[in-house]
Amino acid sequence: MRRIVFLGLLVPLAGCGYNTWSGLPFTTGSNPNMPQGDSENMRRAMGEPASIQPLTTEPGDVWPGPIKPPPTLQDLESQSGEPEQPLPPVGSSTPPGSNQPGLAPLPSTQPQATFPGQSTAPGVGPTATPPAGQVYQTNRGPAVSTGGTSNYQTITTPGTGGQSIVVPNGNGTSTVIHPNGTVETVPTPK
Repeated sequence: MRRIVFLGLLVPLAGCGYNTWSGLPFTTGSNPNMPQGDSENMRRAMGEPASIQPLTTEPGDVWPGPIKPPPTLQDLESQSGEPEQPLPPVGSSTPPGSNQPGLAPLPSTQPQATFPGQSTAPGVGPTATPPAGQVYQTNRGPAVSTGGTSNYQTITTPGTGGQSIVVPNGNGTSTVIHPNGTVETVPTPK
């Protein structure tokens, strides 16, 4: 019986090679799973000395120097040759320079797109400016337009006398933006 047990234990060992038992990874120093390489980091990880050149400073002055002070108004005026003249005040009572009386209007440089059935005559079609004096029915009462373009109109708001902006929506209604920020939609006058 002892011989059968002994042979039963030796049979599994017969398939094992000699190197499996003799070259254990952590006892003989040869590990088949060890990463391969000879880089500086690999030598440090293995505990070997690594030749490293120390960091040194760059020779000379690498900074550009002190920052120049910003120019003063006097410096800027002396460069241009003559002092800058003040601009005329522009407000709600002063028309902008392009609308000064006696000046010809600027020509339009952008070509207008035409669609089938649309007239190309000036003052006709979607580019025509609606006439001033149109009456818009707002929640605050009737408001009269005072001017603008085909894209917007200004109206005098009843009661307050303030100016509101009217933007046509294109569907028979217009959006009125009041000076206090409130917005309402009103029918567009024909």
